[in-house]
This record gives sequence, C-alpha cells and structure tokens, in this order.
Amino acid sequence: METQIKPHKANTFGKFSYLKNNVHLTSRYFFAPINAGLATKEGNPTDELISFHEKRSGKGIGINYVGNVSITKDYVTNNSTLFVSNNMQNWEKLVGFIEFSGSLPGVQVACYKSDYSLIRKWKNKDNDAYIKFTQEEINSFTTKEIDTLVKQFIDASVKLIKNGFKVIQIHAGHGYFLSTFTSKIFNRRTDEYGKDPLLILKRIFDGVRAKAGYSDYWLDLRISVFERSLDEDLEHKLLALNELTEHRSLDMISQVNGLYNLSKKLMYPNRALGHCFMKDDIAKLALKHPEILWNLCGNIWDLEEVESTPLPENITFSVGRALLADEYFVEKSFARKKDTINKCTFCNKCHYYSMGLPHIACGINPNLF
Repeated sequence: METQIKPHKANTFGKFSYLKNNVHLTSRYFFAPINAGLATKEGNPTDELISFHEKRSGKGIGINYVGNVSITKDYVTNNSTLFVSNNMQNWEKLVGFIEFSGSLPGVQVACYKSDYSLIRKWKNKDNDAYIKFTQEEINSFTTKEIDTLVKQFIDASVKLIKNGFKVIQIHAGHGYFLSTFTSKIFNRRTDEYGKDPLLILKRIFDGVRAKAGYSDYWLDLRISVFERSLDEDLEHKLLALNELTEHRSLDMISQVNGLYNLSKKLMYPNRALGHCFMKDDIAKLALKHPEILWNLCGNIWDLEEVESTPLPENITFSVGRALLADEYFVEKSFARKKDTINKCTFCNKCHYYSMGLPHIACGINPNLF
C-alpha cells in the first residue's frame, strides 16, 4: 500500500513518478476513456481498436484507457460497444500493445441499464419527462436485481484484471446506471440503496478488492461532478466524494461532467468554456485528499500552461480530443514543439453516435487507427 510521489515542478515536462500497489505511473497525462465503436459482434476489440490504442500509448501518456466496456452484452450502449464475456479474444493482445508501448493499460467498466433510448441530439427537448422516467425506473428495480448487477460489475472487473489491465475505472458518470443511483436528481428509493446512495459503489469496490486483492492494479471511479450546470451547488456531491475517499478502496477519482440524456454540453465542452476549466474545482479536492490521485478532464489543449500553473502534485489529466487530433500531442508538448501539434477543430466527429457515424472519426486526423 506504500505510495511514493515526486512533486510536479512547473515547466519540467515528464518529471512525474507515482508508485502504489506495485503499479508505477510515470506521466500525469492520460488518454481518456473513449468508446471508439470498434468492437466485434462478440464484444471483443477489433484490430482497428488495437491499432487505435497502440498509437496513443507511450509518447508521454501515463494511462491509456479503453472506454465504455459493458459488464455484459445486455447493457451495451450500441452494437459497436465492447463487453465482457466468456470469449475474451484479443483482450490480452490489446493490453500487451499498450503496455509494451509504455503506458499503463486502463479500462472503463460500464453499464447502461435503461429502457430510455440514448438520445442522439445534443439536447433533450423534454428534460422533465426524462428525469421522471428515470426516477420511476430506478425505484422499480428490486434489491435482487441490483445485487445481481453489483456481482456482474465485480466479476467483469476481476476478469479484466486477469486479462492484464492495471487500472479499473468504474463508470458512475454521464447518467449511466451507477450515475443515476448516486445522483440526488434520480435516486428516490427508500430502501438501503436509497438511504445510502453510495452503497452500490461501496459494494462493488469491496467486492473487487475481496476477489482481486489490493496489489498490482488500481481502482478508479469516474463520476459526474456537475450534472446539469456549472452553477450547481456542489455541497451534496462534495460530501459524497469525501465519503468515498474515506472508504479507502479507491486509488483515484476521475472527474467528468454532464448527463448524456439531458444535454451533451458539459460532456463535450465547447471551446468557449476555456482551457482546463475544471482545474480550480479539482485542485480543492486534491488538496483535501492527498492520499489518492484526482483526474481532471475537459478542454485540455495546452500542456505548457498546465505545467506552469501551481497545482497539487496528486492531480492528473485525461486528454481526449487533443490526442485524437494528434497522437503525439503529449510528446510534442514535452519537446516544446507546440506549433507542430495538429489541433482539434471541435468538428464533433469523434462523437460518432450522435453524428450517426458507424465508429469514431476525426476531421483533422483521418488516420485514427
């Protein structure tokens, strides 16, 4: 359980080291978990997906996350989504390419269990109807159904650990199943899962630890900090985050924003929100809880600015669009070659499902994989 941290120094790119549970992280910049839409019908990685992740491994990237892997075939978000099964072909190959190239292999474990169809449009025309539908749906699940899903999360996570993943990120953001349970907007249950909205997460964390132990991997939680607006009162969410850190099963908490079926504005922030706009909010949490890593995402496109900003040493950064546009984004930034970076144009083709595309695309980088 020993943790060793070397402090981040301004304008000293790449000088980072974090050791915990026999897992060694050598860069604070990660490739964010992204559903690329490159899965076989059996839910396994295609060769294109392996190439997609190999290109974004090493090159100054600490963790390379494979995004949106469903706990079973029943809870995928679309037909091109990865899922855990008894036929895990290509997974060790994917992990091997990431690890050999120099990054830690990470995976995001997810579940979308709802009869409400994922909206393709940027904004829901009837937010109230969606909220009411989801409240009623969450309230309708039996305790046995929830316990079964908890077990499936545990089993899927352990299976992915056995396939070589070093970071297991439990997805409780963006309105996915776990997100709705932990949100005061949706969870109106009166049983144990309502009285303690974090109980479902605690049981997953404890179950994974009981089966896989504490060594050789990290547990990461992805959670929406702001759900509907950046003007929200965060008191409730901060109390939840404090409680989760005190539970001591987690190694990292990864911030996201937004709820997919309400509005994608916070999930995919536009340029107007500014560069690294969440840094002040996450810095406060990182200072309060130095015992774990905090991962920040959202509009990260200038690493020179990040490195020159005084920030807690336990803050890390997930980069999505910048690494889609240029897989050498971090490496070029380290080399002070910012002018050579292919910059994201915010064309939104990476949001392939909303755009009606078969898989991920990029307007500036046609060779994603």
